Amino acid sequence: MQTAQAHFSVVDDLLREATSGHLHSHGSFLIERSGRIGPLVELLAAAQQFPAEYASVSFAGSFAPNVRDAWATGQPFGGGFSDQAGAFPLPLENPVETRDPIWEQWLLHAENAAKNRGFPSGLVGSLVGALGEMQDNVYEHSGAAQTGLVAYAVTDRTFEFVVADRGMGVLETLRQNPDYVHLPDAGAALTEAIRPGVSRFPASSGRGQGFIQLCRSMVTDRVELRFRSGDHALTLCPTNDPLNGHQRLSHTSALAGLTISAIWRAVTP
Repeated sequence: MQTAQAHFSVVDDLLREATSGHLHSHGSFLIERSGRIGPLVELLAAAQQFPAEYASVSFAGSFAPNVRDAWATGQPFGGGFSDQAGAFPLPLENPVETRDPIWEQWLLHAENAAKNRGFPSGLVGSLVGALGEMQDNVYEHSGAAQTGLVAYAVTDRTFEFVVADRGMGVLETLRQNPDYVHLPDAGAALTEAIRPGVSRFPASSGRGQGFIQLCRSMVTDRVELRFRSGDHALTLCPTNDPLNGHQRLSHTSALAGLTISAIWRAVTP
């Protein structure tokens, strides 16, 4: 059995092989923990896209199997007193609008778990608020809200959350707006999507502020954001100005929908 750590580069390599129909021919893979949940969620989304190809891929630890089972059954986990990680599969109706008590308790626990590890309450509140904005984005734009998933993980040094769906993706979403029908690929769509006022709605609607609010809530040199949709990924690297700081756009194998990963790293003493 081959082993690999759950890094985004590994996820991309495996998906490339799966897309070409060659992953299963490489034998069994054990994905070891890397300290990140973002790559695991992307990998599990890819496994839904190519189930036969990923049949020989297994995971060390319990988090990835728990997320896989939650996504399959619609049953969340990670809202208990001692939990430091969890996942919430999104239902057909927006749990914010329905005031779903299970969602509210789960989200509150994620926030408290980070605060109890010593993360600044103001920052945690901003991150959790951003998580809620991105969850709402799934219902607003994906066209497949029931495929959505929200996940979090807290360690002594990091607070990370992921919002994923397997819907239409950013390119198809923006092409519903005549102003962006010319966009050539998902990379161009991601680059546009983080600009103010850009969405599938006309600019006059005042919509298209979700990604901007996400970035502004994370104006710190210790937050990294990754947006993956279709055949591209856009990473906003740690900077005090994420919209105008260092950005890295990379071409990847196509993954349905949109996955947003955000991680905040504490200062190492």
